[in-house]
Amino acid sequence: MIIPSLIFVLSLAGLADALYFSFAYYGRVRKFKWVPEVLCAREGSSCVTVVKTPYARVLGVPNSLLGVLYYVFLIYWAELGTPVGFEAEIGGEYRIFRIGWLLITVSTVTVLLGFYLVYALRRKLGVDCPLCYAAHAINLALFILLILSFR
Repeated sequence: MIIPSLIFVLSLAGLADALYFSFAYYGRVRKFKWVPEVLCAREGSSCVTVVKTPYARVLGVPNSLLGVLYYVFLIYWAELGTPVGFEAEIGGEYRIFRIGWLLITVSTVTVLLGFYLVYALRRKLGVDCPLCYAAHAINLALFILLILSFR
């Protein structure tokens, strides 16, 4: 089961990236002396600047916080052995909930949003953000792995 392992590892990397951006969003990055400057860990860097733009939020919620939720769910799902669905009792009836299509749908949204955000970084903001690119690459890889896991 190499695909669940890859999903797990990539989700951990995505979680670390999303946590970093969450801290940057709330102004806590400059207090982290242990974060290397190559990772944009200074006030005024492109990565810290990016989180202060309107592109850093979807419906008022920071993208990074949505990413934290997404990656935590994927880590949990991969740890369970990537189940396709689960049964739950609702109103005395057992129903099967398929999470595969939900994951692929959410992953599709992350990839499409990622393409738009890379466009916004390059064309509208004119900045480079290595950690942003890494997050979008992770999301694309996760999308491909999720599709492969449901074949």
